[in-house]
Amino acid sequence: MKKEKKDGAFLWQRVFLIMVGVLFVGMMIISATGPSWLQSFRSVRANDTVTIDFTLRDAMGRPVLTTDQNLYLTGLSRGYPVFLSSPLTLRAGYIGNPPFTGVQAENYYMSQSGQKIRFGILGRELDELDAGVLGMKTGETKTIHFTFNDSLIISLKTYEFTAIGGNFTETMVGDIIPLGFSEAPMVLGMDEVNSTPTNPVFRIATVINKTGSSIDVIHRYPSADITVKEFK
Repeated sequence: MKKEKKDGAFLWQRVFLIMVGVLFVGMMIISATGPSWLQSFRSVRANDTVTIDFTLRDAMGRPVLTTDQNLYLTGLSRGYPVFLSSPLTLRAGYIGNPPFTGVQAENYYMSQSGQKIRFGILGRELDELDAGVLGMKTGETKTIHFTFNDSLIISLKTYEFTAIGGNFTETMVGDIIPLGFSEAPMVLGMDEVNSTPTNPVFRIATVINKTGSSIDVIHRYPSADITVKEFK
């Protein structure tokens, strides 16, 4: 009986040693990969630096600015002026971005002519993206629905529309037009245009109304699809 008890104790001792060995190997693997493995267990917190893939969409759900190569190519094939951007870096929970921020973007037709585009993301859009990533995890996807204090409708007089390169006579309701923004006015008067605008950016707008002397356009993008790539 004593021998059986001793053999049983020896068996458990071997099992314990094997378990310790497996745990040791596991810890060695974890230490080799660094702390990044922990990201899969925690969510984005305030002040984290977060990199996201994203797609801004217009009121009809069409992509306007995206990091998705497939969406970009599909949009071009359908004749829609979608722009391709690199992933966006955010500061989680931050509020108070500048009125607009330009991100480098490309469109096949404009890039062919050598034009470099800085697509404008509004400060209020960035604020809501910064807030929207809170609580997300790496690889998680969600849709942000933007709230705005105004309609983002701009009324352009005939001379203003002409000054930015538009053809007032041929432009119709429903047409898509490029719209430029800068820290200094781009159109200064009936016969004066700012040829060197400060911090210029570009957005896509849709014509929603036309009279004999003005055109109303809207550059409001109601939503954005985002995916967290990484954060720290």
